[in-house]
Amino acid sequence: MGTVKTKKSKLWGSLLTGGLVIFSMTAFGQTSKTVKGEILDMSCYMTHDAQGKGHKTCAQGCLDKGLPAGILSKDDGQVYLLVEDHKLSDAYKEAVKHAAENVEITGKVVKKNGVQSLIVEKVKVSG
Repeated sequence: MGTVKTKKSKLWGSLLTGGLVIFSMTAFGQTSKTVKGEILDMSCYMTHDAQGKGHKTCAQGCLDKGLPAGILSKDDGQVYLLVEDHKLSDAYKEAVKHAAENVEITGKVVKKNGVQSLIVEKVKVSG
């Protein structure tokens, strides 16, 4: 009988832990999402709405200098500041290689004090 009780305790512990993880992600504004859209150089986009293939060379130069990157969602027109996850830095580095190109980025959405960001976990280059 002790084994059944132990299994039930472990099950409840796992369920409680899972619930707390989901609660904390929701409470702190972190939800996973895949965003399809154009990689932006945020400096030029914010100062003079520069985007698209005609701005590719300038945008790539700005991103190569370390200026902030973003993605303009095709689906809803929202802009997300791209943020590197220190554990998945290669994914962010891949994203910033594709200025003015369409990609799919999966990551956690975080909203803090009016800033909407996407912590880059995975990048898929669109065809």
